Amino acid sequence: MRRTCLLAILAVLCLAQHVREDYRAAYTAWRETDPNLEREAPAGGEPLARRADRMAAEAAKFAAARKAFLENASEEQSKQIAWLEHGETGTEPAATNTRSDAQFIATETARVARTIDTFSSDPDKGIQQLRQALARERIALDALSQVVLERQKSADTADLATAAIEQARTKSLEQLHAMLEGLKEASAETGREAEAWAEYYRKLGEGAQGEAKPITQVPPGVPPATVSNPAPAPPTVTPVPLARYIGAWTFPQSNGLYHGAQPEFADVVVQEENGRITGTAFARFKLPPGSTGDAVVRFDFAGDLQPARNQIFNLVTTDGTKGTVELIPGPAFNLLEVNFQTEAKPGKVRQADFVLVKK
Repeated sequence: MRRTCLLAILAVLCLAQHVREDYRAAYTAWRETDPNLEREAPAGGEPLARRADRMAAEAAKFAAARKAFLENASEEQSKQIAWLEHGETGTEPAATNTRSDAQFIATETARVARTIDTFSSDPDKGIQQLRQALARERIALDALSQVVLERQKSADTADLATAAIEQARTKSLEQLHAMLEGLKEASAETGREAEAWAEYYRKLGEGAQGEAKPITQVPPGVPPATVSNPAPAPPTVTPVPLARYIGAWTFPQSNGLYHGAQPEFADVVVQEENGRITGTAFARFKLPPGSTGDAVVRFDFAGDLQPARNQIFNLVTTDGTKGTVELIPGPAFNLLEVNFQTEAKPGKVRQADFVLVKK
């Protein structure tokens, strides 16, 4: 049974790695298709509009691949939760029967001792033979009592181990449920992100051509966002475009820039409506060797946009800890620096500064 479970888990991990590599390859293809598009956008013209269409198509492919990965991860997570919820961690505590045996032996030993005392002074030879037999029985009971005592110790150890396994299973279920909810949220956000990128490239193409032009190269599964009569973008108080803040951002898998705690991964989603920012952040950090702290940080933040390049908002973590997060547009259009700090709490990462790449 254990071998079967290990093989099943290995197969799931291999499949997940394969799907993850698919969407990472799609991301690389998208970002490398035309890295100079935004820089050369002011030149305008029909060629730039076609370039925007190609970028929109690659962005849609990436969104579809990432959504497939997240949905696959959610399905496998659900299977693990079901297996843990219905798995048996043990039977009735082993120490119960052992204690009953010990009580029985103690009762029998006391009975034999009373009988021996009763006939201790009787001169009858038959009685004396009986007394000798009873003495041998008491010796045997004493030996058996030692065996039961050792068995009792082993049973107590087994019961403690069973209780520890049950506690670990309960904690694992809590973490798996939280991860499943995070995967579902990320999957839903990927769909909204795909629409936002489609709209972004559509408007970029319109600006190049001077007219509306819907995206036509979006693959199946990701509907294009088309607007017949697009409204002009609302004014913003920030000195740089809102696109430098809003969107979905992630920590790169290699050559990532950071100060302080090093992220293993980090995903930040920022949205804007009527001049107000709302966002979520989910990250795991590398802890020092031997550390038993919590490496995961998850928080929400919100606030009104300010007439400044660096935007600072209040945040609240999932466990209620408060703090602030600063969004700093990076040196390139697709870079965003995130600097957060929270109230000090034992075992928690309370501050970090890292640079994210727009998905």
